Amino acid sequence: MNLSALFRFYYDNKKYLPGLTLIVGLSLVSGVLKMLAATCWGRAVDLGVAGMVTDMLINAGLMGLFILLDCTRTAVHYRIIGGITENMFLEVRSRAFEKITQGDSSVLENHFRTGDVAARLNSDIDFLSTFSSGHISNFSRMIFSGMFGLAACICISWQLALIYMIILPISIWMVSAISKPIQAQSKRSMDSTGSAMSIAADTISGALTVKAFAAQETLGVRFDLGIDAAYQEKVRTEKLSMKMTAVKYIAKVMQLMSLFIMGAWLVQSGMLSVGAFVAFVTLTNYITEAFDSSDYMLKSLRSAAANAQRYYEVIDIPNEWGGPALQGQSTVPCQAESLCFTYDQAARPALDGLNLTVPPGQKVAIVGTSGCGKSTLVKLICRLYLPEKGRLKLFGTDIAAWDPNALRQNIAIVTQDPNLFDGSIYENIAYGKPGLSREECMEALKAVSLWDFVCSFPDGMDHIIGESGQTLSGGQKQRLCIARAMVKQAPLVLLDEATSALDLQTERDVQNSMDQLLAGRSAIIIAHRLSTIQNADYIYVMESGKVVEEGPPTELMKRHGKYYEMCKLQGITEGKV
Repeated sequence: MNLSALFRFYYDNKKYLPGLTLIVGLSLVSGVLKMLAATCWGRAVDLGVAGMVTDMLINAGLMGLFILLDCTRTAVHYRIIGGITENMFLEVRSRAFEKITQGDSSVLENHFRTGDVAARLNSDIDFLSTFSSGHISNFSRMIFSGMFGLAACICISWQLALIYMIILPISIWMVSAISKPIQAQSKRSMDSTGSAMSIAADTISGALTVKAFAAQETLGVRFDLGIDAAYQEKVRTEKLSMKMTAVKYIAKVMQLMSLFIMGAWLVQSGMLSVGAFVAFVTLTNYITEAFDSSDYMLKSLRSAAANAQRYYEVIDIPNEWGGPALQGQSTVPCQAESLCFTYDQAARPALDGLNLTVPPGQKVAIVGTSGCGKSTLVKLICRLYLPEKGRLKLFGTDIAAWDPNALRQNIAIVTQDPNLFDGSIYENIAYGKPGLSREECMEALKAVSLWDFVCSFPDGMDHIIGESGQTLSGGQKQRLCIARAMVKQAPLVLLDEATSALDLQTERDVQNSMDQLLAGRSAIIIAHRLSTIQNADYIYVMESGKVVEEGPPTELMKRHGKYYEMCKLQGITEGKV
């Protein structure tokens, strides 16, 4: 049984181990109290048979006292375990979420799917919480009750106890051997379920696209295949559980038959009193309870180990490697020299010897066909990836030397797909500037021509936009993202198809506002719609990860090269936009 991940889990949360140890200690007390109660019951029976009523009542009273103490222990137990596990798993969830937000972006992007990560953060940790808060205490209670019960049984009648001591190890070994594959199968089942949930998450987030392309059936088939794979793994696990149940049942029958046959002979022979036999039978209930639950204990233990393993697959994602630099060494926002980057070593380079410079205070546009490397360059500038070859300097400091958070404080970005969060309009804009005043928010909304729209709501800026801004149109979402970038007032602004979702009139309104707000700042503008970059100071035309043409817009038009041909395709000619 590979329990290394589970041991590591509790070691990493070792400050809660004293509390968990106390819970196990209380479970031990429970075993002692149950043993004493059963012993008093047996004595009471013998004393009653002998006609010693007073002594019988005393032992019956002691039995009731031990039972009452065990009930009190149970109440204390649940009061303690609730507080311990609540605080413990609050930290566990926070640690996992922090890893998702601070982990290496390349690992997260290439090796994890959204639905699977959500499953690891929810159901996997939920099971570990249930295991820690309920299973550990319950299992330890049954184990200790069974152990003390067995010890008392040996003291009462070693002959009867010998039968158990022969049968129990064999039965436990058989159950353990059958349960070995459960951990691996549990992990495979959870991985298959995570895959299916990832498809479901994609379907929900892209519901409009799915319906527009009538892809429901295709995605449904993929989802069904994922669920079926998880189901098949669960079926295999249940088959193993059934085998364990059968083994357990056979062992139980053997125990009962041996117990009553041997017990009847001992009582008849005068070697065992009736009361002692009653106490023995009572104590064997605790042994039987522990034995009956052994398969579930092993299954839960293996499942917990599998969940811990999946949890650490996330926790072990390396954090972003950061340098010591907290500020730049010059005012030049961006400079790339022979920059190279490949997502997959076997694939064509996304950037292949790229050279590019963004002077201070200038708006530099980057254009090119899809797949030419524009978005990859944005990811490198944001330090989501590091270059393989060449150099990339931000504000005069090599990208690898920057502290990631310090660098990103100098960058504001608006991507092609508007990313908004469930909350109010104000809260979404305030992500760009913590502590944003209401007046600053209002000015930003006016700058992107959203103020009149916001005023149409009774709660104004406090209007809730729903998950991913589902109550807004595509253009409104994009303008809200632009407003968020504006309030950050970063020296370098990245606009990755920032106006792609806007109609022409709204685009002009937003463009005018952006021109005013970008004054004195540097900007890198990536665009397919070339009409949005005619007032750029400089343009780079990319192809296959390289710059194939560069210069001011007017000069590029005069050359009649790549840029000129792209403009002609979009109906833009010299002197006419």
